Amino acid sequence: MIVNIIMVVFVALALALLPTFFHFAPYLADAVFRARGSEALEFSVRVTRDRNMFAYVLLIPAVLIMSRYRLYDPLFMQQIGDMGEGWYLLACVGVLAAYLLVRLIIYLFLKPRRHYEYFRLAHRAIYTFFILLMLIALPALGLLTVVDANDVIIRSVMYVLLVVVYFVFIIRKAQILSLTCNGLRTFLYLCALEFIPTAALVVSAVVL
Repeated sequence: MIVNIIMVVFVALALALLPTFFHFAPYLADAVFRARGSEALEFSVRVTRDRNMFAYVLLIPAVLIMSRYRLYDPLFMQQIGDMGEGWYLLACVGVLAAYLLVRLIIYLFLKPRRHYEYFRLAHRAIYTFFILLMLIALPALGLLTVVDANDVIIRSVMYVLLVVVYFVFIIRKAQILSLTCNGLRTFLYLCALEFIPTAALVVSAVVL
């Protein structure tokens, strides 16, 4: 019942935002294919607001997919799942919130005094590529469901899509940072801002 209610809320929000998405779509495509595209998107207040709103709404199906197909399933999450699907869903929300909080803390700690706008632009690029991921994952999930694929196949496809989009995101973020940083500093920023939080998430899924 909880999942059904959440899905109804998501569908209602998606339909309400559909007209706005058609205005945002060219900026999304430009940001995906060009590093400078992210600059054009971020420096437009209206487009940035729309982008953030889409990302927040798409968190709803992202958490549902994460919960339904156990994309993050260490032992402690399995124990929570034994208490009920609702608790597992809340735990997924907590894990995702913790990951985003760690990224934010590192970002604020390393925030430079000069060229801050490009540093912020690189940090916020994750919203754009998260939208891209969901725009690919949702149709893929729908197709896999229609052909009656099992959970193992669906989980594997979701992992592949996540890795591919994350790889493109890292490339674009490096290009954005390189607009104001040398190669070594760009690499160090990527390690601190992306690789450390992501590695912590992956290691926790394997070890805990």
